[in-house]
Amino acid sequence: MRQRQLGQALLEFALIAPVLLLLIGATVDLGRGLLIYTMLQGASRDMARQSVLEYYSGSNTLPPTCTSLAAPCSLGPLTNGAHQLDALGMSVVYQDSSAINSAPAYGTYVANVNPLQPGTINLTGVINPSTVYVFVYELDSTGGNPNPRWSCPTCAGVNGAAVRTSGHQLVVVDLKLRWKPVLNTFLGIPSTITFDSQSVERLEF
Repeated sequence: MRQRQLGQALLEFALIAPVLLLLIGATVDLGRGLLIYTMLQGASRDMARQSVLEYYSGSNTLPPTCTSLAAPCSLGPLTNGAHQLDALGMSVVYQDSSAINSAPAYGTYVANVNPLQPGTINLTGVINPSTVYVFVYELDSTGGNPNPRWSCPTCAGVNGAAVRTSGHQLVVVDLKLRWKPVLNTFLGIPSTITFDSQSVERLEF
């Protein structure tokens, strides 16, 4: 009788265990995805708040000019903000543009109907999962200036060396991350989820 009850218990556990483990795995995966998205939002907000400072008008990847003051500031390059996600196993990709009015090679920019409002960015080409792709651009309301204006060191001779220009302009920081849940890998599902966090601030100079 006891052996029969033990066998029945093992059979019931064998039937229930896969569903239970799947639910536990999905819950953990969902929690991790929510954490990644929350940190992505925080990183884009922090980067946008820094990008509006005049110290960052020269480059997105170089230390700000305040590091050369008599009492140097402790700020680092603007793109360092995206590295908040390093602790979660994410890598960060940033490239300057090859033209002042076009997005980096890993994205395409579609302008808003109102050109002074943020547009839409789509990832293009070979996009790696667990990677944060950084987009930083300026929307310039001054006639004759590039709009949008992307960081383009090779364009400095024609458009000036400044990444952002003074005036009543908007700076947009858009972070995109293509995430593949662990559960998808376990189940052999190839699909990924694209997280997108956009923050907009007005220049302070």
